[in-house]
Amino acid sequence: MEPTAPVSLPSFDADAPIAKIVAAMQAAGGVIVRHLAEPALMDAVYDEVRRNTTESEQASDTKLWPEGNRTVGALVAVSPTYANHLLVHPTVLGIADAILLPAAPMAPGARAEELPSERGHYEVRKNADGNAQLVVRAPDTHAGPNCHHYHLGASVMLEVHPGGDVQMLHRENGIYQPYIEALPMHEFILSVMWAGTDFACDNGATRLVPGSHRWPETRVAEESEVATAEMPKGSAVFWLSRTLHGAGKSSVPGGRTGFFHSMIPNWFRQEENQYLAVPPEIASQLCEPALQLIGYRASRSLGWVKGRDIENLLQAGTGAPI
Repeated sequence: MEPTAPVSLPSFDADAPIAKIVAAMQAAGGVIVRHLAEPALMDAVYDEVRRNTTESEQASDTKLWPEGNRTVGALVAVSPTYANHLLVHPTVLGIADAILLPAAPMAPGARAEELPSERGHYEVRKNADGNAQLVVRAPDTHAGPNCHHYHLGASVMLEVHPGGDVQMLHRENGIYQPYIEALPMHEFILSVMWAGTDFACDNGATRLVPGSHRWPETRVAEESEVATAEMPKGSAVFWLSRTLHGAGKSSVPGGRTGFFHSMIPNWFRQEENQYLAVPPEIASQLCEPALQLIGYRASRSLGWVKGRDIENLLQAGTGAPI
């Protein structure tokens, strides 16, 4: 009997159409896009992170990232290069627009009119007594919009070093369970792992299970069902909220460095508290798309501050509903 070929993820070059990348990810649960950023840009991010954090801030000793590895949270606060180039990369935003279906898409050149508008989901009805009531009609979850906009869930540098074991497979939506288990909803988390170094089987590359986003919660993956996101430095692997994934094991010196972030609808609580992690004095130095993504943006009904501009909460405006 011939050996079974190892399972793999769909992989695309950086110039591939967004629609093809998204279709492949929706089918497999994850996808690799190669050479999205220059290696020198990844080095610049890494240098900023190391320069702007102490050794104790890089230490890790948790169940998910045991001692010997390195983790740094709030990447946006310690690396402006990461915030202004990787977080708002046009391909990342194009994929996020297509997966999360916001009324206000973020990709360069996108216009709100290109996706079904929020308008039309609200109407005022009156009865014979003249009583008025606001009535809300849910949108088509497959067509959207499924949120006004999306924002950053968390941004973390994750380094794997020799000596540890493979990370337990898990799903990103686990941080919101069991509280949302009964809610029917469209896809609500897009995760991105940038390769700060080459990702390989022997240095701890991220492992994902293609198709697991459609599995029952209790099904446990066989090792033969696990794919390794092998990719060159400057590439990125994307996955959906229910796709099983975890860091690999490194058996070579140096290990690997990844820069992770997630995108979530504006009506979800952010995993990492961005307002403490990236206070206004730091946020004000970022490009406006990055500032909006970390949370300094509001819709007409959520996140507003009276007297502030809903598109940039650090500026004066009249966007509050009261």
